[in-house]
Amino acid sequence: MKLQKLQIKNFRGITDLELNFGETTVLIGENNTGKTAVLDAIRFALRDVRSRRGCAFNSYDFHLPNATSEPASAAAISIRLTFGEKTPGEWDDQQTARLNRAKIAQVDTNGCTSVILKVGAQFDPVAQDFIQDWEFQNLTGAALANVPDSALLTLQNEVSYYYLAALRDAAKHFDAKGSFWRPFLKESQLTAEKRAEIEAKLSEVNQLIISSHASFAQVVDRLKEVQQVLSMAGGEEVVSVDAVPGRLFDMLAKAQVNLNAGTGAKIPVGRHGEGMQSLAVLTLFNAFLQTWNKGTPIVALEEPESHLHPSAVRALWKLIERMPGQKIISTHSGDLLSEVPSESIIRLYSKSGVIIPKGMREIPLDDKKRRQFNYHIRHARGELLFARCWILGEGETEVTLFPELARILGKDLERNGIRCIAYRQSDISLFTKIAEAMGIQWIAIIDNDTQGKVDQRKVRKALGARPENDVLFVMPEDDIEQHLCASGFTYIYKEFLSPQLGANIKVTETDPEYFKGLTKAVAEHKIPAVHTVLTEIRNGTNSAPPLFTSVIDAAIKWANLS
Repeated sequence: MKLQKLQIKNFRGITDLELNFGETTVLIGENNTGKTAVLDAIRFALRDVRSRRGCAFNSYDFHLPNATSEPASAAAISIRLTFGEKTPGEWDDQQTARLNRAKIAQVDTNGCTSVILKVGAQFDPVAQDFIQDWEFQNLTGAALANVPDSALLTLQNEVSYYYLAALRDAAKHFDAKGSFWRPFLKESQLTAEKRAEIEAKLSEVNQLIISSHASFAQVVDRLKEVQQVLSMAGGEEVVSVDAVPGRLFDMLAKAQVNLNAGTGAKIPVGRHGEGMQSLAVLTLFNAFLQTWNKGTPIVALEEPESHLHPSAVRALWKLIERMPGQKIISTHSGDLLSEVPSESIIRLYSKSGVIIPKGMREIPLDDKKRRQFNYHIRHARGELLFARCWILGEGETEVTLFPELARILGKDLERNGIRCIAYRQSDISLFTKIAEAMGIQWIAIIDNDTQGKVDQRKVRKALGARPENDVLFVMPEDDIEQHLCASGFTYIYKEFLSPQLGANIKVTETDPEYFKGLTKAVAEHKIPAVHTVLTEIRNGTNSAPPLFTSVIDAAIKWANLS
């Protein structure tokens, strides 16, 4: 059974959110945009809420809209899950029969079966405590009648939900009580004869160690003296030393996994670095799902990239793909996104206190635009999808200049979630379309040459209701290098002008075409020239062009509009 839709109301930071899930769904977004809340909401519905008694939710699971809000007066939590077939008959007959006997299956006009579960919680003023409730609904959202109390457990037995949180302590997970390690330690997989044979060999090994270590005999003799104080049963075997566990269940409980160190030495997994521990837990999780899972589970992974090297993160996706079941993943890694199918990505962001989802699968990109997206964003700079605002500039000069100029002006683009993008190798309309569809703000600073005028028209077409003078910034000159010359930095470009290069300039310095000839002559030195410009501004020798400060201020304003 696949989860098709999740609707959440008044749960933690989420007031009203609806998500549609595919075979794999990857959630991205800033901290506190609801990624973990989504994973936890499913956990409450499929694992934690088992009856109508008590309350699995606590006071901080309720949405508190302001600093003075009290959980007792908060709106009721509602978590609604829709499971459904894509095509009639997708679920096997036995499963459908079990759902029908529980009176929770619904069939739509296309003949597809679905099950809709709503789990909720609220404060009961009579009981003066939080209470939880659940119901199964029909296709119009009305509660189904005559559903037995056992129906909830029926669904939870049909749908396994496994959740691996971001904090992964290998020592805890590989402990005998660890939920994913414990099943592998079950001695019930061995026959009684095999257990007896193993325990006999353990006894032989133990006796060999004891007899070879003379000091053990001294300990045994001294410990027998406890009989002089307390009466003890057991005859001659009052005291024994087990150098190795004598019973199989005890031996299995002490089993540990070792990984080779750089020297080849075997080191327990819990003694390795956090990156290796995290990866080991992920592989254990996969082994558990492959071995012990029944049916098609829902697998939730929170930040699977934790503590891993970027190269390892990119390779990690192949491991995740091999995990069985429907996967829901939250991540902060652009390197992981570089491997994720674009249609799996959903970005969560906050606007006016409301969490909004935007999915890549909803963006109408033709084949050419999708190839450009994969090449210029997903594979090369996946972290761009985490930004609040993009500054779109024509090329390398813009990307080099704006982040450092902002720092000089005491305005941190990184802290404000702003990224500078050179769109020259692609098409500016690709970036505006992706930004609009994913809820990312954007502004553009564009050249005024022939291609620049084409790009300006594309930007104006993408503006929507936003004011042009606060989004589109156009160089008065043909390009950014000429604008720097016109803004008082001509002397810097002339420093890179050798006699040979100067011979290429056919006009005098008073000619309006001089800046174009100068910047074209020293085009190979444009990035060193920008660094020199920044040094001059940093030293106070010259000031930043007003156009550029306006671009930075506008980007910060749009980035913090949510």
